[in-house]
Order: sequence, then C-alpha cells, then structure tokens
Amino acid sequence: MTVNDRKMVDLIIANDGYYPGDDIRTVRIVEYNNQFNGNVCWGLIDEGQPLDMYHRSPAVHNPKVIWEARGQA
Repeated sequence: MTVNDRKMVDLIIANDGYYPGDDIRTVRIVEYNNQFNGNVCWGLIDEGQPLDMYHRSPAVHNPKVIWEARGQA
C-alpha cells in the first residue's frame, strides 16, 4: 500500500510495524518519489508480500528503505 502521510508512517514505525487497530504487520517501508508529480510517498510492505515491491521503475523514483522490521533483510 502506498501512503502520502508521514505521520502515519511515523506511527507505524513507533509501533514496530503495526498501525493501531490493525492486525497486519508492516515489515518494510520504502520512501520514494512518485511518477505523477515527484512527491514523496511511502510504500508499506506487509508480512507475506514480496520485499522488493517498491523497486526502481517508471512509477517509483529514488526508492530508499527507511525502516525494516528485525530479521527482514
């Protein structure tokens, strides 16, 4: 899932990958610039999803892993 709210990202990081009230854990967060306007977005990768979902592509510019759950490298 892609989000454009840094406060949401910070909350997930502070809660070790969990958004309050959600049972699914985010295991990696990738910051990138989107293809449409270059704005910063964050790709949330949940347990069970491919860890390379947000790789450099026409839609994802300058991807950088900013947080990762322990053991997910």
